[in-house]
Amino acid sequence: MSDTEDEGYELTMPLVTLASRGGPHDDDAYTAGWDMGALDAELTHRAPVLLEQLIRTVNRDQADLIGMKHGYAVEIIPIDEDWASLRLTRTEEGP
Repeated sequence: MSDTEDEGYELTMPLVTLASRGGPHDDDAYTAGWDMGALDAELTHRAPVLLEQLIRTVNRDQADLIGMKHGYAVEIIPIDEDWASLRLTRTEEGP
């Protein structure tokens, strides 16, 4: 990567209602809801025995509650001030 390239990630689908794109929704709140909704849906519909993924550090308390709601042992390891590693291990029989 050259020094002129922006280090980061690009969305695969633009979130056009974000304030940064001229929409009515706060960027951070919207994306936190989107991320945690996706986590809840993953645990509801797929119910994996083990799930490991990166989450934004600000979502750690919500991810912990979602994991516990679905019967998972939750381990969250901070990586830096923005990101944390989430590891969920199912401890209860799935639905």
